[in-house]
Amino acid sequence: MTRSLLVELGTEEIPSEFIPQALASMQEWMVLKLNELSLDHSRPEIFGTPRRLAIKVGGIPGKLPDTRETKTGPPKKIAFDDQGKPTQAAFGFAKSVGVDIKDITFKDTPKGTYLCITKTIPGRPTEEILPSIIEEMIKKIPFQKTMRWSNPGVRFARPVHWIVALYGAKVLPVTFGNIIAGNKTKGHRFMAPDFIEVASPDTYEKLLKEVHVIPDIERRKHMIWEDATKLASKIKGQIKDKDLLEEVVNLLEYPYVVMGKFDNSFLELPTEVLVTVMKHHQRCFPVYHIKDETRLKPCFLGVSNIIPRDTSLVRKGNERVLNARLEDAKYFFKEDLSVPLEEYARRLKDVVFHKNLGTSYEKVLRFTHIAVYLADYLAPDKTDKVKEAAMLCKADLNSLMVYEFPELQGVMGREYALRQGYDPEVALAIYEHYLPTFSKDGIPSDIIGDLVGIADRIDTICGCFGIGDIPTGTSDPYGLRRQTMAILNILLGKGYKISISDLIDLALSLLSDKVKRPGTKVRQEVSEFFRSRFITILQSHEIKGDIIEASLSSGFDDPVDTYTRAMALASSRQEPWFESICIASKRVENILKNTKASEDISQDLLVQDEEKTLYKRFQEIEKPFVSYTSRGEYTSALRLLAGLKGPIDTFFDQVLVMTDNIPTKNNRIALLKRLVDMFNRIAKFSRISTQ
Repeated sequence: MTRSLLVELGTEEIPSEFIPQALASMQEWMVLKLNELSLDHSRPEIFGTPRRLAIKVGGIPGKLPDTRETKTGPPKKIAFDDQGKPTQAAFGFAKSVGVDIKDITFKDTPKGTYLCITKTIPGRPTEEILPSIIEEMIKKIPFQKTMRWSNPGVRFARPVHWIVALYGAKVLPVTFGNIIAGNKTKGHRFMAPDFIEVASPDTYEKLLKEVHVIPDIERRKHMIWEDATKLASKIKGQIKDKDLLEEVVNLLEYPYVVMGKFDNSFLELPTEVLVTVMKHHQRCFPVYHIKDETRLKPCFLGVSNIIPRDTSLVRKGNERVLNARLEDAKYFFKEDLSVPLEEYARRLKDVVFHKNLGTSYEKVLRFTHIAVYLADYLAPDKTDKVKEAAMLCKADLNSLMVYEFPELQGVMGREYALRQGYDPEVALAIYEHYLPTFSKDGIPSDIIGDLVGIADRIDTICGCFGIGDIPTGTSDPYGLRRQTMAILNILLGKGYKISISDLIDLALSLLSDKVKRPGTKVRQEVSEFFRSRFITILQSHEIKGDIIEASLSSGFDDPVDTYTRAMALASSRQEPWFESICIASKRVENILKNTKASEDISQDLLVQDEEKTLYKRFQEIEKPFVSYTSRGEYTSALRLLAGLKGPIDTFFDQVLVMTDNIPTKNNRIALLKRLVDMFNRIAKFSRISTQ
């Protein structure tokens, strides 16, 4: 007979961002342990609200499966005498395993015949096993932060007040510190605060719904989105902020959506300001026009955690708070516009970027120099705009609006620049130089934003490495991993052929009065940091490890070129001619080990037809090979290399490279060295597996 298991942890309000990971951990742990015990079960259902984390697993048998155990005893020749009668060794073995001598069997092994006995061990009752699994699960739930309270010896995200642990109708003896599990839970904190009894796991959801708790997260999401969509449609509006839904759903136990309004005059503010205030500060859904999702309606949708007796009171309360915040934003916007951006930029002299790296103004001067350097190389016609955007891109950090709403950095700089008459390209770059801000974010749309963003980030990366603030483990307070990935994604996304080593050298030269660690070591560490992040990008494209190693072994300084080579190798690997390139390259590399090649090839010293043929073939493909590789057409270049397999094989079969004739030997080594250099222009093929 199977039964369901229910475990619920009742707590003080847990931060919304903690809940998804905690539930996933509970689910993963329970599946792992039940599978280890070979216990059948249904897929665990997880439930979460700010005040509870719960898991329910159905179809668990009442006892563990029986197991068979075989024990081997002494050799037969020792356990039985010549007349076939059991000796004391046989009786001793039978007694040790708890069976009669007649139940003993024999087992043939390479070492001879031995006594053995196979016993069936009945499975233990499941309810004896579950408590330890549950207690261990509770201890292993991961949280970003934990706390202590009056419960001695344990930590949790927030104080735990009750535990429900039911296997069928039976309460399991589970403890967590001084809390003993029972069969009682609590309803909604305000609408049904008393303890109620859970008769069985299968009644859990229905019971909580009766006391105004919707434990299923997906169900709460559906309720919020459906109700909000209906209210918005009544005023010919729509909602679209699914990211806010993910947060709001874990802030409440019973959602009730209320529509409120704000004064039309606030629509004069930039849309991003209104959205930021509504979403990030009030957790309200903005309402967009049904036919134009870029335009806002003077309305919002708040989600309450109770069913109000008087909806108008909840609506008015939300309106009062939101209007006050928007009134502040309106004041900040007006005051900020009265100050020129150049003035805000100058005030960065009074803002410390890092105690060891100087002020924000010093940082701006450094990365402006880098941005102009990049512009001179990649977009000389944009140099003046790049310089202006770089000098102004951090100005809004001193504005009243960004001080109050840090999420709007860049956004407000763009708005103020446009309203103060700056070039639209410069204004756009002020905003876009922050892009991408997360892993799946877009890159800047314009080269000005690209170059300013790259310059800003390389200054931060080199500066932090230079003073020893290097990411370790999960610690990365300055987001250097993210910033490095952003630079690489911009380079790859736009195809900018920039030398990473030159970029690092320039940044470190500008930081020379700040950096205290040896420059050579810092340069090496930063380069390796870029390399490791680049490997992550290649792995995300499912490129095999040997292809990655082969590509990077031929150089990484130009990420665009390295990426193009790796993709060409990965796409060509299944071609019938690809293996021949690897084999030919490896043969050449092997013969060159521990040799010193001369620089030039003398045709007069090419004696045998086979070496003449190889040299002739090399000369035939060299020019088109260089042409293909210079344009990044590596698949075509690989096809040319494949044509060298035959001449190389014939050369090695018929020509003795290490001849006693020193000039001839050196000439042959020089020829092979030229071949290796050609192969290495694409990859170190010896690193690629041909198995």
